[in-house]
Amino acid sequence: MGRQRKEHPQDSIFADNPFLDGLFEWMDSPEGQNSIAIRDALWDLLEGVQLDAKKRKLIWPEAEPLDLEQSIRRVQKEYPDFPRDEIEEFLLDWIDSYDPENYSQAQLDELDSLTERWVADHLRKKKASKKQKRTRHS
Repeated sequence: MGRQRKEHPQDSIFADNPFLDGLFEWMDSPEGQNSIAIRDALWDLLEGVQLDAKKRKLIWPEAEPLDLEQSIRRVQKEYPDFPRDEIEEFLLDWIDSYDPENYSQAQLDELDSLTERWVADHLRKKKASKKQKRTRHS
């Protein structure tokens, strides 16, 4: 067996990395701690939730399937102090990364295609609605 090379702290990709330094600083800030707490609570809330990507619905346990807007409102009822934008961003990330265990590779490929379009369509509609809300004086 060969000898392991001893890494010097300055050789590490983590040393003097402004991005990581900023990330760790943000994580330690009150804003970062709040965001982490929100994401942890939402992960717990989504336990058991499934996805119907063809119908663009989240299937909540013991509830009717809900579209994204309905799901955001459902979360807001349970956590009224959570900012709507953070809930929406979290749910979009969750949809985009949804990965059921029992899918074949072909099913996963189709799921990826459907969820990518779903998220892209939602973001496009959101962007368009923001433009429409603006007036020529805004």
